[in-house]
Amino acid sequence: MPPPQHKPHQQKRRKLKWRDKIKTVPVEPAEDVEKTLTKCQRCPEHRNRQGKFRLLINDGCFLCDACYRHEFPATAMLDEESDFRRNVKDIQHNITNTILDHVAEMKQPRQDAVGANGDSSSSSSFPSEIECRMCLERGFFRTCCKSYYCHQCYFQSGQCPKCNKDTPLTGLAAALNKEDPGRLAVGVSWLISVLIIIIAITAVALLCWNVSTFPVTISANQCRGWLPTCNLAVCIEHNEHEESGAFLPATQPYNDCDRSTSSHQVIASACVYDWEAYIWSNHSIGYDICISSPREEHSRSASVSSSKPLLLYSNDNAGVYVFDDDFEFPLKEASAPWQEIINGKYSDACGVNRNPSERGSHGAFSPPDNKNALVFGGRQRRHATTQGLNVESGGTVEFHLKLGPLIQNDLNSECQAAFEGDVVLEYNTNSAWTTIGTYPAWKYRGEAFQFISEIIPSDARTNSTQFRIRQPKFDEMRDHWAIDDFRVLSRLTPQWQYSEEYKQLGRKQSEDVKLAQCCLDTNLCSFFDKKRISFDSDICENISTAKTNLRRLKTPELLILFTVLAAVGKVLYRLVSSRFTRIVKSNLKHLTNDDSEEEGTALFPHKKFSAISSLSWQYSLTFLLCGIMLLTIYRLLSASMVFQCMHRENSEDPLCRTNDVSFYISSFAAFCLDARVVGMLLTKVFFVENPRNRKALEVEVDLHPERRYMRIGTGGVVPVSEITELQAKSRLFSWIVSSCYVMGGLPLALGSLTIQSFELGPELDVLSPILGSLALLREVFGLSLFAKFWLCVGWVFAFRVDDRKEFGRAVRRKGLLQQFLVGFCLTPIVVMFTLLIRRVEYVSSTDNLILFIIFAVSGGLFGLLVGVFRGLPTTPDAYLTSWPRSCYGVTYYEKVRCPCIFSWNYCGEIHSRQVLLIISLDDMHSFRKSLMGNLSDKNES
Repeated sequence: MPPPQHKPHQQKRRKLKWRDKIKTVPVEPAEDVEKTLTKCQRCPEHRNRQGKFRLLINDGCFLCDACYRHEFPATAMLDEESDFRRNVKDIQHNITNTILDHVAEMKQPRQDAVGANGDSSSSSSFPSEIECRMCLERGFFRTCCKSYYCHQCYFQSGQCPKCNKDTPLTGLAAALNKEDPGRLAVGVSWLISVLIIIIAITAVALLCWNVSTFPVTISANQCRGWLPTCNLAVCIEHNEHEESGAFLPATQPYNDCDRSTSSHQVIASACVYDWEAYIWSNHSIGYDICISSPREEHSRSASVSSSKPLLLYSNDNAGVYVFDDDFEFPLKEASAPWQEIINGKYSDACGVNRNPSERGSHGAFSPPDNKNALVFGGRQRRHATTQGLNVESGGTVEFHLKLGPLIQNDLNSECQAAFEGDVVLEYNTNSAWTTIGTYPAWKYRGEAFQFISEIIPSDARTNSTQFRIRQPKFDEMRDHWAIDDFRVLSRLTPQWQYSEEYKQLGRKQSEDVKLAQCCLDTNLCSFFDKKRISFDSDICENISTAKTNLRRLKTPELLILFTVLAAVGKVLYRLVSSRFTRIVKSNLKHLTNDDSEEEGTALFPHKKFSAISSLSWQYSLTFLLCGIMLLTIYRLLSASMVFQCMHRENSEDPLCRTNDVSFYISSFAAFCLDARVVGMLLTKVFFVENPRNRKALEVEVDLHPERRYMRIGTGGVVPVSEITELQAKSRLFSWIVSSCYVMGGLPLALGSLTIQSFELGPELDVLSPILGSLALLREVFGLSLFAKFWLCVGWVFAFRVDDRKEFGRAVRRKGLLQQFLVGFCLTPIVVMFTLLIRRVEYVSSTDNLILFIIFAVSGGLFGLLVGVFRGLPTTPDAYLTSWPRSCYGVTYYEKVRCPCIFSWNYCGEIHSRQVLLIISLDDMHSFRKSLMGNLSDKNES
């Protein structure tokens, strides 16, 4: 034994005590031969680790502390060293070894795999000359009883010969003795399921409610926004149809009302259907008048005199204001053609209407402040008469009326009290004046104006009807009265929506609006729209609303760009992480490369199985996926008019000059993405074989304790120790999984572009971004996106006790908090960036902050949910080589080390997951028995 050494702190005190009294004697450096002899004989050369001489091991050898503890743990446990100091040294050795191994690998790749603790995979890494306690063959240290036994004696009975602990050859026995997660974890799993179900039901109900109560516009445009409403109060100019003089709805692009020139006006509620066109055109296009809005009809009043009314342009309320006067300066001569006003003046003597009727406030138009009314006094006559108005289809007369209130000592008041001076509303159709309504003084005198709306009688419905409001009898010294906001609404022509004139106006309006959108290059003008209208950029110079804008990617093109970035990011991540994880993976590769042809024994079987293969299934799927891809490409090219423009005689066609470089690049990128997905699906999932040289997929199982692996095909090595469950799956299960993979192989990226070539209507415009989003999700979560979703749904609705316990164990796994933080930080950044890159409308800082918080919390919860489902077998690894049939599902835990030199446990837990291997073999019974190993006889008995 080496002489005892003093502890470091004692040496430090001794040096401090004698440092000034004893002169330090320099020591000559040792020779190179001594350095070589004192190196550890187990560590690689590049580590240059110094070793200590171990006298009782192999007749004396040099070993470092790490190799000594690894190869001779029983002897190392006798050392007088605390556990804390031993753990600290192990961490230091692991970090140092990883850095040195990585540097050495970058300089020259190593031929032999070496573990993190310096253990080699060769036979020299095992303790030498250690006898088995039963058969005296070479034994191995067993941690359960701190004794040495060979593999045959240790695994023969399935229990340790000394302590009777279970010694399974596979990880399947661990499934029989899994840790109980506890009631709390199981309760949390039920809570997660209930919350997911509630959120799903709420989302579906909200979606159905949104669809059923969605605002409808006069031109069938789709209002934009989250839960959009008809929140715009617009006033637009309207002119009678030139040919017939009939009143039809105004057509886009709308012109805002002008106080001095607008004669006929439309005042209604509207919504925005194209925010980019609405902003870039200075609010002249991009919005449309609402004809119904079920979600607001019960919360907003339809009266024009109320605050923020809902003025729908429905059949009953659609009309044009042919007369409108608010009695403010400057006077509205165009829209208020009075024939005569007798003893009336613009004044606030009797006050003004404090609740003016809605006149719209949109774009460049805004009504003036209400400061005047039309006040009547004087002698002989008091009345106001309009010119002849076109109310052929009926309508209403609207105004606010006030008679002089009763007050004490009103001699000095400019608005004398009304006692008997009733006011009447009359009409004239070139014959005689007829009364529409009488308004007694006792009812309408007071401090405030009262709103009056009278329906025009059928006899008054002509194209030249005059209206008069007067006071037949009055006291010349009293009975003052006033009116404010006098308007006449003329209804549209009956059945206007079915008239041929309106259809012609609608077609012209669609062309004009689409041309303006293409000139502004908004998101609603696709490449195919430009082809349909023969778009030429020179035409935009004649459009006053056109504005020079930088070319921006459309939403489908933007989603394809994000998909490409996701694909490139995943490739770079794998390349970078493989540089650090290659040392770990090489151990497993070494086990599968050495002695791969060695025959197994009864206790340690080494067998190969073949997957059931069906060419009809493989080529049916090939024709299906490739056929859908080709049809999509053909539709894309034909809608882009590539075939028509290939002929020379069509080269000068304006349609052939309409090109969009970004669209072509996006189409090519989408084709590459979808073709790559289809290729991976056919080669790695369905394993399409060459009919001339068929080679079925092989599954190799080796249960030798020094290897213990399962290999699928040429790759896909799975450590048998990580297999936890083996279940038989039904034929229906196979059909569903196959359908999910086929859905994942559809051309989603190309489809998001091609679907724009179909004129599906505004209601289905959302299909294009939905397909683009699915393509992005498929790139992020892999080919098994839909299969993962289906498996997750199955676990949400799981109710068996064992399934709930498994769910509870997933809740308790490590790394969930880190996963929550990752989702909490990344999701709002990505989502807000995606929204801001296309958003042009103004959003307040408060709303942005609320959105950021919502996305952050939602992203954190989603990350937490993903972490929980990673602890469940929801990641399928399917090998579907034949028509769906009964198969086996092998669950194993895929451990992933953090792609950094420190290999933190929490990072590794984030990336680790449970995988469900789905495969159908020719001899499923033998396959199951091989995986059970030395426990197969016990389970069968």
